[in-house]
Amino acid sequence: MLTFGQLVRRNGVRWAEKDAFIELERRIGWAEFDRRTDALGGALRGLGVAPGDRVAMLAYDCIEVAELFIACAKIGAVRVGINARLAAPEIAHLIRNAGPVLLFVQAAYTKLAADALSLLDSAPEQAGFGGGHGCLHDYEELIGRGQSDSPLEMSEGGDVMLAYTTGSTGMPKGAIYPHAAMLQSMLLIGLSEGMRQDDVWLHAMPAGGIPIMHMLRGTFHGAPTVIVGPWNPERALALIERERVTITVLVPTQLTALLKCDAFEAHDLSSLRQLAYGASPLPPATIREGMERFGCPFLQMYGTTELMGMSMMLFPDDHRRGLSGQPEILASAGKALPYVETAIVNDDGAPVAPGETGELIVKTDFIVPGYRNAPEAYAEAVREGWLHTGDMARQDAQGYIYLGDRAKFRIKTGGYNVFPTEVENVLAEHPSVHEVSVVGLPDETWGERIHAVVVLKPGRQAETEELREYCRGKIADFKVPKTVEIWTDLPKGATGKILKRQIIASYTEE
Repeated sequence: MLTFGQLVRRNGVRWAEKDAFIELERRIGWAEFDRRTDALGGALRGLGVAPGDRVAMLAYDCIEVAELFIACAKIGAVRVGINARLAAPEIAHLIRNAGPVLLFVQAAYTKLAADALSLLDSAPEQAGFGGGHGCLHDYEELIGRGQSDSPLEMSEGGDVMLAYTTGSTGMPKGAIYPHAAMLQSMLLIGLSEGMRQDDVWLHAMPAGGIPIMHMLRGTFHGAPTVIVGPWNPERALALIERERVTITVLVPTQLTALLKCDAFEAHDLSSLRQLAYGASPLPPATIREGMERFGCPFLQMYGTTELMGMSMMLFPDDHRRGLSGQPEILASAGKALPYVETAIVNDDGAPVAPGETGELIVKTDFIVPGYRNAPEAYAEAVREGWLHTGDMARQDAQGYIYLGDRAKFRIKTGGYNVFPTEVENVLAEHPSVHEVSVVGLPDETWGERIHAVVVLKPGRQAETEELREYCRGKIADFKVPKTVEIWTDLPKGATGKILKRQIIASYTEE
């Protein structure tokens, strides 16, 4: 199979002037993209970057994120993405673990980088871009220095990326991505979701981690990628209309932000042929509203960093079946992809009976081969070839898999096990509810009480007791929240996931 560098070089010949990446008013064609990544790769070599060395970048999504990844891939270096929404101590942890020889910093984040590096005993050299940065090296100067009349001689690299987990089960761990396996996984995901050569992809998820795979999906067939940059729903809608975007993937909080945006009806979104979502569950009520208003098929993806991509999908036909008579399907994560094995096991590792809840484990050729400097954590996560996801799930007779929650967030109340999504999906149906998160809080009577935190839609009102009553008759009485509180906003992580840990901590630390 061709490497990342070989694919880009091919695209530079076949589709020289066709857009490769679009970022607001900036555009770059495939031939220029190939030339610039050759030059950047040559400059990195000139700085002493060798195959296997780590090169990190702290930036919001932009063309330079894609350029640095491909430049590293061309010379066998390992790209380390750092999400700019992380705090300085978190960034310091990533840099300490990765040990990069060079750190690229976008000008907007020079102070954040300085704060993080101040927490380390030693710091890598820095290269800056995007304005006044004060770094030792300048990105564009490096590209100018690396220009050559002949194509860059590429190096075969074993690993191409360190992708850090979101830290939902502790400190982020650096998952190791081999070059060939990452490419193969990207290709299979693209084929599964139905990618086409005439697609225009909207990239809206932070490419500091695994979403870089989405940003680079057009590499296979020379299709353009439109980069949103720092998330802004009105900008995303405008780009869909202007660039005639055909396909994208969003996290649920982004999708709900688009639906909530005042400018939604003012934009022509008819070019969209498919909208995918993933990273966390989406309430069936939002799926129904989204499919009606966007007017295109929906596709759900489920995966984890350790799987180098996806393991399950709920396809457009499944969504249509859900809307036409089998609504329970919309609450599922879909079925395992053809190259993936799944099982649901109890605490002893034995398979549970169909319909029963247990931990979802996954086996595929694309499980990462390790975590950087964390062999014990890897041995706990991957056992006998199976990735233990930590997600609770059940499987119905048709093979659809329904996710509960991470085992960590299972609520044990009055002798019953309750999974937050069971309650969240019901509350999300209330016409006044915009977002909801359900957690278990310590309780002398119940062990844990079910507590719901709700954000209301603009201009809507609802009393907490009204929300509790809304649940009755829709779920068992013991699953109805004992308490409800209305917040103005919910805490979210770097990828837009709702941070249940922070919600719980806001109560338990009082």
